[in-house]
Amino acid sequence: MLAPGHEPRAELVEWMTLVARHARSGRASWLVERRARKAPAEAVTGEHDVFLPPARLRAAVRARRGGAELGVVPDAGPLVVEEFPGRIAALVSAGR
Repeated sequence: MLAPGHEPRAELVEWMTLVARHARSGRASWLVERRARKAPAEAVTGEHDVFLPPARLRAAVRARRGGAELGVVPDAGPLVVEEFPGRIAALVSAGR
């Protein structure tokens, strides 16, 4: 859940276990997806994200967001906001 060397809180482990058991991926309707493409967005992942690793996510971000670049937070796992909230805030504030 987190990058190597970081210990997750018990409630995060419980939450991710519930998500894994009960959530199913799905595609948004074409209308929602079209509207979302017009809205400003920032795509960020952790360097050690095992669910959406940077190498896999980068092409999808470029294709869906008109060539946008993927932000990669060093030393972070999939729960970047939990591990490094300040880094996320800085990326959003910079409008990167």
